[in-house]
Amino acid sequence: AERLAKAAQSETAALAARAESLRDVLNRLEKLARVVAPRVKPPPPASDRLAAPRPAGPSAAPTPRQAYQPAKSFAGARGALKAPIAGNVIGRFGAPRPEGGKFEGLRYAGNTGAIVTAPFEGSVSFARAWGPVGNLIVLDVGGGYHILLLGVGAFLVEEGQTVKAGEPVAAMSGAGAELDLEIRKNGDPVNPSLWLSENAGADGSS
Repeated sequence: AERLAKAAQSETAALAARAESLRDVLNRLEKLARVVAPRVKPPPPASDRLAAPRPAGPSAAPTPRQAYQPAKSFAGARGALKAPIAGNVIGRFGAPRPEGGKFEGLRYAGNTGAIVTAPFEGSVSFARAWGPVGNLIVLDVGGGYHILLLGVGAFLVEEGQTVKAGEPVAAMSGAGAELDLEIRKNGDPVNPSLWLSENAGADGSS
């Protein structure tokens, strides 16, 4: 299990350098969850876990991440999510992007230092710099769905951490900061507007 955990850490660390697309990132994360995690020895009973000391320090092997199972179905949360940031929507799903191509999500204009929150409970599968888009956070929200937050500034979470809806995950930085929100099902982009509540207005407020 320890060797597999180290292999998972090494594979995750190589994602930023090897991935050529967001789909490739998601596919590799799904592969790690399917192939590595099921082979890890099951955890001991709760009483043993309470008594056993936890490893500390940077050399401690991380726990391989399994596919996240939220308490509520993400598919059933359509129309109920809050926007991840307070700010104007300056790009909508399917519209042309200034840098070319079409938006595969929503783009928000955020203020420097604005806090980015998780729209839904999930597990942080990826939180690091990724060349084409800058800093990227991927939340595994179960059922084959992932929430992507592209262009964040400072990370407030770590990979493998679970977060609740509304919990801070990042802060924006720099003048003219922009955040892209994408939702993907099995790697394919779907319109985030279908998941946002009517109270999350066009300006991103809730």
